[in-house]
Order: sequence, then structure tokens, then C-alpha cells
Amino acid sequence: MDLNTSIDKKYIYKYLCTSQHPKGIIYISHGMAEHIGRYKWIVNKLINDGYHVFAIDHRGHGNRIINNELGFFFDVNGWELVVNDLCEFIKSSRKDYPNLNTYLLAHSMGSWIALSAMQKGLNINGLILSGSSKQIKPLLIIQKFIVNFNVLLYGKRGISKFIDEISLGQYNKKFKPNRTKKDWISSDNDNVDDYVEDPLCGFMVTNGLWRDLINGLLDVFKKNKYKRTKINTPILLISGSLDPVGENGKGVKRLELFLRSIYTNVSSIIVDDARHEVFSETSKESSYNKLLKFIGNI
Repeated sequence: MDLNTSIDKKYIYKYLCTSQHPKGIIYISHGMAEHIGRYKWIVNKLINDGYHVFAIDHRGHGNRIINNELGFFFDVNGWELVVNDLCEFIKSSRKDYPNLNTYLLAHSMGSWIALSAMQKGLNINGLILSGSSKQIKPLLIIQKFIVNFNVLLYGKRGISKFIDEISLGQYNKKFKPNRTKKDWISSDNDNVDDYVEDPLCGFMVTNGLWRDLINGLLDVFKKNKYKRTKINTPILLISGSLDPVGENGKGVKRLELFLRSIYTNVSSIIVDDARHEVFSETSKESSYNKLLKFIGNI
């Protein structure tokens, strides 16, 4: 199967700053069960500060939901296709701006897609991973068994409330009493309400996507897969101290140690009292300034 991908222009978002001397291009790789439209605040901040911002909706998300199949990548090689989408998009779009530095801001599931792209030799000047973590391999293997069993019973396009509960449902229990089912994403109530009320956010993804994601994660955390990467690429991990995806910093530290065994310039920031979305938090201005400082030092 040819895994080189072409992306319809209607799935591509280019937000251009008005400066005659732009500082660079920031690419965004969004997370699971959301879309690039949720990044309006940081997009506006970046273009006002002199950066172009480029992004795509991942397959099965946002405007890229085909035949009403929310949270479904593809019948076969879904993870590989999504990673190739990102690689090809960055490679092709930066040709128009050969003299600008390029940076990738990747959140949650999007952070692991970004790391898979780095394994393929993605050439960027800096990588920012938010809301990320290094998953424990035995747990991934157990999840893989459960997901494969559900694919066998209900198919790749099937939806499993059980998988959603054991994977994501546990996160909210850390924030009882709960105001909504998604309190874990942010302490900013307006941000949470926007997420809950958005029909393109918070949906349960398919068994097929779960299988693609788990297989992708098992690959992402294999050191020997990074032979094509630029080991001097600066990498910043930024996560909330109360982010259940990052295990309140423990999973972030595991990821940092793993990446330090490959790359020469890896740093991390744990944002006090922040949850999963540090750039949609009540303290988002502070996190944004830390991002700018990281980019400015490259």
C-alpha cells in the first residue's frame, strides 16, 4: 500500500501574521476527539507575535470526518497514514517559506503523532509537546489485548464504552465533585464548557483508532526507531501538575528521560495546578510566555 498521502486543501489551515518579517512558522498537531478550531486563542497570540501558524485536522476529526465516522483513521495502517499526513504537510508547506524556522506544537495524542514523525526524520527547528507522557509498556500490552478483542467482536468502526471508561473515564474521578464529565481537561470552566458543548469534541473514538493509537505508542517508545531523527532538535515538554495523562508529572518525567537518551537538548516544565490543556488554562498566559521563551532561545 502506498502510504504517501495528499491532503485536500479544505483540511489545511494557514493563519498568516501581518508582519513583513515573520519570525517563523508554528505547526499544530491537535489531540484526540478535538480539532484545530479549539486553538483559536493560541493561534491569535502567535500571529500577533509575528508567527505564521499552520495546521491540519487529523483524520476522523474536525472537518476531516468522512461519512460521519468520528474518531476513525482508516481501514488499514491508520496510524502510519496520520503520521505521513503531518510529515507531508510540513514538508510541502514549508517550501514556500524556505528561510523561516519551523516549530511543531503537538498536544496529547498529537504529541505521539509528532514523535512518530520525528522517527521518520521530520526536519524542524524545535518541538513542543504538551499534555504528553510515556506510557508504561505492560499497561499498553493489556490495553492492546482488550482493544483487539473488541475489534474482533464489534469491528474497527465499533465504539466501546468500556475502553473509553478504562482509558479516559478514570481521569475525571481525580476532580470530584465533578461539574462536568470533562473537568480533567482544564480548571477554566468556560474552556471546559466550550469543549462539552462542541459536537466535534469529546466523542468516543472507534475501536480502530484505539488499536492504531496503541500500536503507534508501542512504536513511539522504541529507541531504535529514532535512527533517522536529528538528535540536536530542541524539545520542550510542558504539562500540568494535575494532568492525569501525564500522571501528575510522573509520566512526563519518564518521557523526558526517554527522550534524553536520544536527543541532546530536552527540557520540561510542569505548570503548577494546571490540568491537561496548559494553553487553555487559567494560567495560559504564563505557559504561552514559556513557549515563546523556548522558541526565542533556539
